[in-house]
Amino acid sequence: MSSQGVKKAFSIIGRVLSAALVIFEVIIIIFLVISKVQGNPPTLFGHQMYFIRTGSMSPYLEPGDVIISKKYDGGELIAGENGDVVTYYGEVNGNVEMITHRVVRTEGELIVTRGDYNNSDDSPITKDEIEAVMVHKAVIIDKIYMIISTTWGFWLLIFTPIALLIISEIVSLVKELKKEKEVADENEEEIE
Repeated sequence: MSSQGVKKAFSIIGRVLSAALVIFEVIIIIFLVISKVQGNPPTLFGHQMYFIRTGSMSPYLEPGDVIISKKYDGGELIAGENGDVVTYYGEVNGNVEMITHRVVRTEGELIVTRGDYNNSDDSPITKDEIEAVMVHKAVIIDKIYMIISTTWGFWLLIFTPIALLIISEIVSLVKELKKEKEVADENEEEIE
């Protein structure tokens, strides 16, 4: 295969990979937009991202941390000092809010949770009230999530890949036009 053939093959592979990346980003953006419009936590591949807003789980989870949780399927929960961390809707100062606390014990069908930093247990809940069980504490995603959770950051997430794609296409077009001009100049020189 000639060097031009190799360059052309790499060019095609690059374009295919770029297109696949753009399609993947569009799919992720669609999921994020749907989640944001519906008022649900962002969900991808059966996992949800939750943003920790208070210090009730300190030092294990700090305000600003993002956790990855799996939708709760009704299975057994681990209770105790190293028990499962669950997210559910509960009442806080007369308002219904999403709460992420550790399971400290079970009492028959009831589950008792408490924030690691808190001195008292939460009101008991049932398994049906649990939305998700924490799987992992995100390390880098929390910074990205904080940015995209703002309106400005959300739109930046949408338009940055589009802008990069447009810039990439302009650069490719300019390179092709230069090549065509060089070929045309070479052909003119040969004719003279």
